[in-house]
Amino acid sequence: MDEWVICKISGLAPQIRELEEQAVAEGFRFLTRLIAEWESGANRFDQQGECLLGVFRNGRLIAVGGLSSDPFSEPGVGRLRRVYVAPASRGQNVGKALVQQLLE
Repeated sequence: MDEWVICKISGLAPQIRELEEQAVAEGFRFLTRLIAEWESGANRFDQQGECLLGVFRNGRLIAVGGLSSDPFSEPGVGRLRRVYVAPASRGQNVGKALVQQLLE
């Protein structure tokens, strides 16, 4: 199996559209919201303690997920957001590794 790498995303990769299409086909719209909020500047996961990570295999984006501060909770509490793994990459611990990295 090919290796994958987890990286911080500072700009949306064009491949996010492919993941979005897959998510929408499964009935999930949260990547559509991620793209819209990123493009409008409403949420770019760029506040202190926040990040958006992508998982890449052979240069291809196969998963994405973010950590943001929770405005409805006490300081220092975050929430996982917009976590999605492409169907072809499920069952390979990609999501597990992504979430572990987000929580570190």
